[in-house]
Amino acid sequence: MVGECEVIPVGRSICGMFTCLCILVLAWTGLEACAHKVDHYARLNQSIDEQDYEFALKLMDESKASYKDRNAVLFYMENGLVAHFAGRYQESNQSLLKAESRLDELYTRSISKQAASFIFNDNTIPYRGEDFEDTLVNLFMALNYAGLGLIEDALVEARQLDNELNLINSRYADDQKNVYSEDAFIRLLMGVLYEAGDEINDAFISYRRAEEVYRTDYQHNYGVHPPQFLIENLLSAAQALDFDKEMLTIQQMYPSISHPDPDEKRNLAEIFIIHYNGLGPEKVERAWVVPVPEGYIVKVAYPQFEKKNYEIARGVVRLRHLDNGKTYHFSTQLVEDIGSIAIVNLDNHMARIKAKAIARAATKYFIIKVASEEAREQGGDLVGVLVQLAGNITAALTERADVRYWRMLPDEIRIGRALVPAGKYDGEIDFVDSGGGVVITRNIKPFLAGSGEKKFIIQRTIR
Repeated sequence: MVGECEVIPVGRSICGMFTCLCILVLAWTGLEACAHKVDHYARLNQSIDEQDYEFALKLMDESKASYKDRNAVLFYMENGLVAHFAGRYQESNQSLLKAESRLDELYTRSISKQAASFIFNDNTIPYRGEDFEDTLVNLFMALNYAGLGLIEDALVEARQLDNELNLINSRYADDQKNVYSEDAFIRLLMGVLYEAGDEINDAFISYRRAEEVYRTDYQHNYGVHPPQFLIENLLSAAQALDFDKEMLTIQQMYPSISHPDPDEKRNLAEIFIIHYNGLGPEKVERAWVVPVPEGYIVKVAYPQFEKKNYEIARGVVRLRHLDNGKTYHFSTQLVEDIGSIAIVNLDNHMARIKAKAIARAATKYFIIKVASEEAREQGGDLVGVLVQLAGNITAALTERADVRYWRMLPDEIRIGRALVPAGKYDGEIDFVDSGGGVVITRNIKPFLAGSGEKKFIIQRTIR
């Protein structure tokens, strides 16, 4: 099995050559076994872009075997997200719960598997997810429960995300904490959920914290500003609680934003169009090869996220009240830049990744050097050179960056929000490019919105 080997002394030249060949074959076989085939993703993206979720879920089911055990977390994350896009919230949570359970199990490391990752590469061990991916499992579960109208369950998952961030950062030294230590969007969502349960004081606290994280953390690290409807809801909650001092402070910070009267707002439905836009960045391998004295080479490989291009910049929404014919116009606003979080989060602990890769390369160099010197002593210069050559090839082949990642994540989450009277609605969304040109238009199916209800409608675009 890859990662479990015994040290075999190099004797005669034939034995030495055979040993090196076995090492090379074993390493290559291990890499092939660890590889995660991603052939189905192109068809998966196309079916999702065409809103053919039946086919997308069928593709996921057919491809399950290709993920193998070490990539089981990836399968459950991907399957759960596709089901979420399809509006199958219960199915989505079933998969995401399995992903969460696997992630928890994987924090108890297997010594033998970790040793294999040190000799070969990180692809030999089960995928544990990036830190931000771990927390996004809880985010999408919270959104699933919100879509099902299970407010308390949604709040439990939202709080779990906060706990998960604290737990992740507790594993690192004080000078190695992740930049992604707070999630503004989950705070905003918690405010909406508390408000749905008429817990206005808790809603105010969540909205206030969301505003603070957007204004400081998100604005500085990802260029994401507090969305306007967050400030409106924050001011409305402050007024409902007679927090005059807090209201004044917020109004001074955002003088151009007005807010609905809290008594009037209680009688209105609040419609949220959740727009998942684009594909998140792709994780690729970067490497450098360094020649060292006496003909040896050292290769160091590490992963890096690269942004993908897509046309759609935002959604422009038209909602029609089917009883009185009144139309409400609003646009989606950026609330979570997943792509930037991914890039910054990976860059933030790149030093740890590179340190392990350098140590692994140094170990391989030492093993190859000792083996080739022993082969030269026992079999002559030619055998020594051949062992060294085989060792260099083996080291280069086995030094591979772990480029596994949650491929179906959107690049960004955008939200359009409208306060409307209770009633039956339908409408359209124009998804436009940065210049305002319409890329695609989709219909919003008729739905009922009750007085005081929080309604969540999901849209997914890729192009």
